[in-house]
Amino acid sequence: MLDPMTAATAGSPPRPDTGGDVVLAAEGPSDGGVHPSSIRVTTEGSTVVIVVDGALDVHAGDTLVKVATAAVDNGPDRLDIDLRSLQSYTEEGARALVACRALGTRLTEGLHYRTGRGPGREALLLAYQDIDVPEHPEALGDPR
Repeated sequence: MLDPMTAATAGSPPRPDTGGDVVLAAEGPSDGGVHPSSIRVTTEGSTVVIVVDGALDVHAGDTLVKVATAAVDNGPDRLDIDLRSLQSYTEEGARALVACRALGTRLTEGLHYRTGRGPGREALLLAYQDIDVPEHPEALGDPR
């Protein structure tokens, strides 16, 4: 059984066995207390999946970047950030999604986002709306 962790210990979460969860609660107020935040880390084969639940605010965003960095340091092939359970976000929180982009360049299969309709997709679009995409996708770590 894996123990829940807080953002204070999120810098180096253990890589869970396939099917195991590590749950992190972002410290600080999230979305005015309306939607608390949590971040779950699981593995699916050689993919680490980070699920953001509730609100993606500045505190949850900081936790997300720390967790994603620790996950990549453990050497998975791929990192997925799942935003389908997101209920709300702030602009500061959405910026964390862009901050995670560089981490994907270190992985053989890169970084992928899981979204549906609603706040997860909206946060991702907001995060990348002012980002210039280079003419050559390999500059982002895309081998195409």
